[in-house]
Amino acid sequence: MATKKKLPLENWISYRFGLVASRIGAVMSAKYVAQHDLTMPAWRSLAVIARYGPLSAGELGTKTSSDAYRVVRSIDLLVKKGLITRELDPKDRRRASLQVTARGRAIYDEIEQGAIANELFLRAGLTSQEVRGLESILARIDAQVAALAQGAVDQADQDD
Repeated sequence: MATKKKLPLENWISYRFGLVASRIGAVMSAKYVAQHDLTMPAWRSLAVIARYGPLSAGELGTKTSSDAYRVVRSIDLLVKKGLITRELDPKDRRRASLQVTARGRAIYDEIEQGAIANELFLRAGLTSQEVRGLESILARIDAQVAALAQGAVDQADQDD
């Protein structure tokens, strides 16, 4: 019987990413997002709609990697606050088109400045070569996650 390898939790890539993402989200929320009475998922949705809109709810879910429940709650909150519009697509009445409003754009622009300041602060702790390396590593890990999602886990790779 083969012995299963152990990997301490603190060395799991997914665990570390989760911790860092949660900490960044908490800083963003406390400094910029909460003052607009938005949740972090709603802020993320607003940012994606502002960047890529108009979008359908399905496209928003894909771009935010959010489940349908979280997407619907975010959309409902953003519509209620007048930050986005939700209009039926005239070509396909089953689909709604989500677009940022002028008010939503103004709030997005304000929060985005804080997000950019945070991003620049995080990058300032790294050399430009380290930033390029990190971006490359993140892209490779994202590709591995996509492969995992498609069921491409090879037992031999796990035994290394």
